[in-house]
Amino acid sequence: MTLQHIVLFSFPRELTEDEAAQMRGMVASWPSEIGLMTKCRFGTDLTGARNRGYGYLLYTEFPDVAAMEEYRAHPVHQRFLAWLIEHDCTPLAFDYYLDTGTVLMPEKNGAATLSQTPETARR
Repeated sequence: MTLQHIVLFSFPRELTEDEAAQMRGMVASWPSEIGLMTKCRFGTDLTGARNRGYGYLLYTEFPDVAAMEEYRAHPVHQRFLAWLIEHDCTPLAFDYYLDTGTVLMPEKNGAATLSQTPETARR
């Protein structure tokens, strides 16, 4: 059964641009280097007003628990965990099944709608 794995990340100080780029680069490599997931998204909070210090969010979906466990044990993911520890990150993770009890609004045609961010709109 498909499940969703969400992780929020909090750091004791704001990451530098290079550190934030490293973090994003590691996550962006997962679909090709690890595979296993059916969706992978990563972003930062827009306002910082209600996040209680959790400035980054990882959203992934896996076809089943076995795939998620294999992802967690993968050396590429383990290097990411080591990087988080090195940067004193406090993660907050939540996993749950996607079923008729949890999916309250199914996706249309299974694709995310991509919009331009203010930065890309100005280019």
